[in-house]
Amino acid sequence: MKPPSRSSAAARDARRLSHKSTGCSRLEHYDDVKVTVIGGGVVGLGTAYELARAGAEVTLVERDRLGAGASSGNTGWITPALCAVPVPAPGVVGQALKWMLRPDSPFLLRPRLDPGFAAWLWHFRNACAPARFSAGLQALVAHNRGAVGALLDWQAQGVEFESYREGTIFAALTEAALRNEHELYARLQAEGFPVEVELLSGDEARDREPALSDRVAAGLFSPDEWHVRPESLTAGLVDALRRCGCEVREGVTVTQLEREREGWRLATTSGEIGAERVVVTASVWSSDLLRPLGYRLPLEAAKGYSITAAGGGTRPRHAVYLLEARVACSPFAEGVRLAGTLELAGRDISLNRTRVRAIEHAAETYLRWRPVDPDLEWAGLRPLAPDGLPVIGAVPGCQGLFVSTGHGMAGITLAAVSAQLLAPFVLHGNEPPELISLSPARFA
Repeated sequence: MKPPSRSSAAARDARRLSHKSTGCSRLEHYDDVKVTVIGGGVVGLGTAYELARAGAEVTLVERDRLGAGASSGNTGWITPALCAVPVPAPGVVGQALKWMLRPDSPFLLRPRLDPGFAAWLWHFRNACAPARFSAGLQALVAHNRGAVGALLDWQAQGVEFESYREGTIFAALTEAALRNEHELYARLQAEGFPVEVELLSGDEARDREPALSDRVAAGLFSPDEWHVRPESLTAGLVDALRRCGCEVREGVTVTQLEREREGWRLATTSGEIGAERVVVTASVWSSDLLRPLGYRLPLEAAKGYSITAAGGGTRPRHAVYLLEARVACSPFAEGVRLAGTLELAGRDISLNRTRVRAIEHAAETYLRWRPVDPDLEWAGLRPLAPDGLPVIGAVPGCQGLFVSTGHGMAGITLAAVSAQLLAPFVLHGNEPPELISLSPARFA
């Protein structure tokens, strides 16, 4: 690789002075490596931020607006224990087949004539086997253990976002449903995950959260799982990136990646970009960029819906999980957000009124609050691998190319820890133990 020119060295010196004067929480060493991050959701923004703090010269490219995809309409839960349970689990396939007959079900699979989707479903089915589920759970426990600490690090470094640390309540209509959830948490504790939970009767749950309806039979309280306003987190990361002197390009689509002698060439809708290393964090579109390079990344779009409203009735104080309905509820400074459903229907981003109505019905069943005259009705696509694990690490056979995607419904929870683990790997080449089970090599 060529030595840096005087002009590039001068530019780096200028950036360093800028970091000091603007309050960027940059680390004290500078790797002077040019890295392009493709994708401006919370995972991409967090990855770019950690790379910039480590001294890299970072360019972030986003096909739409920063934070406009799945990061913008979810409930913003920071629930590393809940997110340590893989989606493919024993019994899920049978339940999904039953739910196919219900258009308002929590998990809806829409069959389609697509060989890639058929292969994905086959691998998903295999991942539901008890041994595979156990291995996936252990991998997520190892990765998720640092999730809260990593996000608190960002906050301490000056990344500003709206956060609420009152804990999370799981509300159940039946004792059996709560017992199943409690057994999962007990298993996580047995795996060494540091999570505390408190079982509540229906009355105790209502004392803790007055917004719960009389139909709630029992509850579970997790004091260390909390939530943020996701739009505020992505906005805080954008501000931090700009303080660090990162180049940010919105409305620019990367159309091709090509390996060159000294790095990578990115063809985009606004010209070419050169980089020594590239990190692909483009959600479900990551597969499209990597396939021409000979790497097939099996991702499906897990569609979710949300409603945000000031609403009427008794406003929730805590984040609440409406257990049987699989609907999450987050109170924010302005409004309350309900989000739920997992729909496998390709990359269709349209708003299905039946699915939205199912979320509204859940609120009517579990809560004394109603989403009257919603300010926002939203649908978004989350990238989901067939084994339910994130895909983070080096792309096999492509030196200097990395990927971080497949976080499913846990992007907000895991963005910070994923970025903190990946950035040193990108710059120094040392794969952390927590990422070995999440490596893209498992699909090569």
